[in-house]
Amino acid sequence: TAFLYANGRDLKDPLLSPVYGDMHGFPPAILTTGTRDLLLSNTVRVHQKLQQSGVDAQLEVFDGMSHAQYQIDDRVPEDRAAFAEITQFFDKHLGH
Repeated sequence: TAFLYANGRDLKDPLLSPVYGDMHGFPPAILTTGTRDLLLSNTVRVHQKLQQSGVDAQLEVFDGMSHAQYQIDDRVPEDRAAFAEITQFFDKHLGH
């Protein structure tokens, strides 16, 4: 599937996979994922790269969530918890 997504481009192109990019100078970042997310490992790698680059980066991993599941239904307790973490992150970094 990565080859289909890349459409012939180098899989290490930072425009396709940010883990290969230069993250120095990035603003604070929050990465939200779940234990059933196919991109969990990549999300962890990006988080590590951000931290190694001196970026204030926060990683939130929710048990049982799949990729971007928190966007689907705000009635699900895990989705509400994810949005609460995201809200706290923005409140902290935007001064609210």
